[in-house]
Amino acid sequence: MMIKKIKIGIVLIYIMSCMSLAAQQSKVVDLSQRLNVGDIFNPPAKVQLMRSTDEKIDWKALEDKVVLLDLFETTCGTCIQIMPHLQELQKKHVDIFKVFVVTPQDKQTMVDFFKKNKYLKEHKVNLPVIYGDNYLRKLFPYKSIPQAILLYKGKVQAITSSGFINSENIQQLHKEGKIALPLKDDFGKASLINDQNIDNGGIKAGVIFSGYQNGVDYQPWRFELDSLTGLHKSSLYNASMYGALLSLASQAKIKASYVPRFDRVIWNVKDSTKYENFSEQPSDVWLVDHAVSYERYDMRIRTDSIQARIIMDDFVNLYGVRAYESTKKMPCLVLKKCPVVDYDGKDVGRKMTYVGTAVLAGFLDYTTLFPPVVDEAKVETRIQIGTYATIEDLNQQLAAYGVKGQVEQREIKVLVIEEVD
Repeated sequence: MMIKKIKIGIVLIYIMSCMSLAAQQSKVVDLSQRLNVGDIFNPPAKVQLMRSTDEKIDWKALEDKVVLLDLFETTCGTCIQIMPHLQELQKKHVDIFKVFVVTPQDKQTMVDFFKKNKYLKEHKVNLPVIYGDNYLRKLFPYKSIPQAILLYKGKVQAITSSGFINSENIQQLHKEGKIALPLKDDFGKASLINDQNIDNGGIKAGVIFSGYQNGVDYQPWRFELDSLTGLHKSSLYNASMYGALLSLASQAKIKASYVPRFDRVIWNVKDSTKYENFSEQPSDVWLVDHAVSYERYDMRIRTDSIQARIIMDDFVNLYGVRAYESTKKMPCLVLKKCPVVDYDGKDVGRKMTYVGTAVLAGFLDYTTLFPPVVDEAKVETRIQIGTYATIEDLNQQLAAYGVKGQVEQREIKVLVIEEVD
């Protein structure tokens, strides 16, 4: 049996592992106290509050406003990035919208954080913070953040991602008293098959393509024995098409020798924006319309690399897109040997150590500050490099090890994403 379901119009929330720093929970989470959308919100009797003109929160007085609980930790880069946006929204809708940053971290940690964070200081962010929280986190548990909780009229109106917190949605919720936003549920169970298929013995083997799954966390490729069907299951949920293909290529050993930067991707497609978010739109919002989910059920087990190649054939046959490796001539930062010159320049701050130019080349490639890096120096000496902003800055330090970087044309490997008939 072969099942094909392309983009069935379902909606979900997605948080991609490369997009933001997620706060991970390693222990089993108690979900017995968790609130769902539509539940009555019983506020904490007392909170520890800082960066606020009020000493305590009058939750009853706030029932006529849309209240955002912005779940936060200082290690979450995306959480930090969206703070100025949330503050602007509160300023713009001061009569109907109130923001509280909520964190389990202690007061001193938060004081030090706001004192040292240049980005928030530049944007003059001064949102009220509920610190040392345990109560709200039990009501709205998470594996990854950002996570946004919208309250109105004493009820939970949305548990969603930060990309959906905008003027339109705030005004709609305040005016209509309810709103349907994609659900962020890090504990949701993903499945593209239904109970009827299983009960009737209808799932013997097959492939299912679909779109966004509401209330399901992002899951990268996983190959496992499925206890429900007894079949070998390959699955991925809520990923961009590019991310899905890139991971498959890695599993299939197609592109193990270089960093998959966007300038090493050739797009032989009509519209690359369907495959990856190249817009200013938040990724969680973009993925509502463009994410892909996939399941494959097999009677036999295969090695991961062979299974990945079979799944790539599914993408060709059912979705009309494939990924493969090719080469292209382009400007590269070529690391070469040169005469050793002692470095006597300015202090370059804290240095990082790289075990040879191959490791350094990989790191430089990952930062994407320079063109793709080719290591022709083949130096195995331990190299210590501090901060740099230009190739000239880098070369002044590299010269101490008899190495320099120079931009030249080279034929290098690239990944091709191609639509097929």
